[in-house]
Amino acid sequence: MKLLYTVFLFSVVCTAGFILPSSATEEKVFIAVVGGTSFGAPEKFGQGLVESEGFIQIETPVGLGPKLYKMRYKGVPFYYVRMYGYETDIPSENDENVHVRTWYSLYKVGVTHALGGASSGAIRTDWDYDDLVIIDDFMVMESHRTQNILDFAGIERPGIFANYAEPYSPSLRNLLIDEARKAQPGYTGKLWEHGVFVQHNPGRFETAAEIRAMRILGADLTSENVGTCTVYARQLGIRWATLCSIANPAVGVRPFDFKDMQESVQRIAAQAIPIVLESIARIPDEAMLPEPASTGEVYTGSYTDPDSKSSSIIESTGNE
Repeated sequence: MKLLYTVFLFSVVCTAGFILPSSATEEKVFIAVVGGTSFGAPEKFGQGLVESEGFIQIETPVGLGPKLYKMRYKGVPFYYVRMYGYETDIPSENDENVHVRTWYSLYKVGVTHALGGASSGAIRTDWDYDDLVIIDDFMVMESHRTQNILDFAGIERPGIFANYAEPYSPSLRNLLIDEARKAQPGYTGKLWEHGVFVQHNPGRFETAAEIRAMRILGADLTSENVGTCTVYARQLGIRWATLCSIANPAVGVRPFDFKDMQESVQRIAAQAIPIVLESIARIPDEAMLPEPASTGEVYTGSYTDPDSKSSSIIESTGNE
């Protein structure tokens, strides 16, 4: 039987014309999709498959957060964020604020499970257009974005030890893998159940030399935002897994052009969206057991003094 929740939503700004119905305050929406290019056009996510129920926005320390579109699939509610929340981007501002606003908003409304997906460049030479990758490790190289959303946004999670030994939620990865194995008829992309993602400085393609260096370091695919999402989700204790996809070879691997990428992303989105939605439908029954690997191990005392009381106030991860 699916778990039922009640919650009082706080610090919520409802935009005129899109007020959520009063029933929205009677259930906790604890699942989110942080949209990326694996899902194609942001405004078309789930069309014909989900019920749309308006949106909310949260005031954050760095401005109003993105619209959290409330959707429902097979009776399970979730929030959807369009393209990482880039609708809040301000020209000339460091785009770290986009990601901080998005993840701060999800944390404040009580999201504990999140899924994402980014089309990527294949560093591995045996990976090809339309392949799907359920990554299990990542690297962030030379990023100009903050690497600590807790300090940056003034969030305190005392007594929670979040490391990156297992950066992606095992339960959510298992759901994505299981659903991705059910390939739609005619889909030619392969499924890779492990992969190392690397994120270089966002905003441009890497050079061929940079891709060669990434390959030497052990990276399999590269894109611009998943690394940042992984860092923030882990620090906030939000279970997170992502369905990456191959829309092009990385620079220097093989020639490609813009049309190749466009066409691949459309094929990928038609496959990826149902995978994510079916995974969402299974979360309340299959991904609710405690998972310290994703939510953070609880501890007492300080790093240098085990008997210290400085970390005695333990914040629940929401998954006990």
